[in-house]
Amino acid sequence: MTVVTSEKEATKRLTYVDIAKGIGIFLVVVGHCIPDATSSTGISIGFYRWLHDVIYSFHMPLFFFLSGFMVSRKKMVNSGYKPIDILYKRGLRLLIPYIFVGLCYAPFKMLLSKFANKPYDISTIWQIFIGINPDGELWFLYSLFIVTVIAALFSFRVSVLGLVVSILLLIWNPWGIVTKYIFFFLLGIYIRYNMTYGDFIQGLTYKHIIVVGLFLLIGLYGLIIMKWNPCFLITATSGIVLTLWFSFQLSHLHSFISNVLEQWGILSMDIYVLSDIIKIPFRIIFWNKLHFYTFSFVICIIFSMLLSILISKYIIQKNKILKFLVFGIKTNR
Repeated sequence: MTVVTSEKEATKRLTYVDIAKGIGIFLVVVGHCIPDATSSTGISIGFYRWLHDVIYSFHMPLFFFLSGFMVSRKKMVNSGYKPIDILYKRGLRLLIPYIFVGLCYAPFKMLLSKFANKPYDISTIWQIFIGINPDGELWFLYSLFIVTVIAALFSFRVSVLGLVVSILLLIWNPWGIVTKYIFFFLLGIYIRYNMTYGDFIQGLTYKHIIVVGLFLLIGLYGLIIMKWNPCFLITATSGIVLTLWFSFQLSHLHSFISNVLEQWGILSMDIYVLSDIIKIPFRIIFWNKLHFYTFSFVICIIFSMLLSILISKYIIQKNKILKFLVFGIKTNR
């Protein structure tokens, strides 16, 4: 698939965006499958701690950027949507799975609390409405809806001043799940509105990529080694650029890897919602019981990806009620 260059083509899927989402969702699963990633004592093995820190330095900003990129004002105006229409669709897509899956997850989490890094107290279930979900990995859905509401209040118009304010909020970060990521969402809107599709990536040369790569390394040193939190802005933005550039290159190869990543990207929401639940029995058996650290890590990744896709395709997608409750997709069929 070639890069979309006209407004008429704007409704088509952008292959490199799907590939970027595929890379992102794989990194999400990898980060979640590290056995002691949420342990109060921290990750016990150095390599996995490093891997976790590198992934978390940019992978969620990537999703916020892509979400903003795909809901830009230019796209909204050309398709005839109003801000309220975007909020309605995003509300269904994000909040229905967030609440339904979280409520289904709660009793199982309580029953399996002895195996969890953080035992669950069912009396805190009300906190689901303030962004604290029994399935803690679903925070992204709540956060993305909130930043979409904020952007909608300004009719999805983003100025340079707005970007600067959002950077200051990121550095101050008074509400972690929102203020840490709103800049990347607004940046996606801003770039989609002000630049032709793909131009901001297609115009990058190898020299540019080397420079961006150096910025990423410098940011990682500051963030991971020196513990300078503002370096998150450097790692996140450079990681986004590198991922999009790599995805753009892959989109022209039509290889097995690019096709797989594209499909993962198309199903990224499905994988995100299902994978955390699927990995639980494998983690209990291979990590909590048998204490096989690396084996548990690999098995959780494989089955979280594979079973999420199969369950989505052959069970949930075939039932319109489940499709609505689990994925927030409303169909008339």
